[in-house]
Amino acid sequence: MEIILNGKKTPLEKEMTVTEFIQNLGKEKNMNLSGAVVLIDDEVVKKADWDKSFVKAGSAIEVLAFVSGG
Repeated sequence: MEIILNGKKTPLEKEMTVTEFIQNLGKEKNMNLSGAVVLIDDEVVKKADWDKSFVKAGSAIEVLAFVSGG
């Protein structure tokens, strides 16, 4: 199946919770995304709802991670 991740078509093996998705994406990108902001189809998903919200085929996902630097 396929989703749109930050504007790009991206394959997804299976439907999963936002928590699972963020953990997998963090491992893939070698980043800690625990503080990320997640939007599904333009709706912000509160972190408290990550275990109850699902990334499904056709979903448009935006993941915003804030990094500090100098």
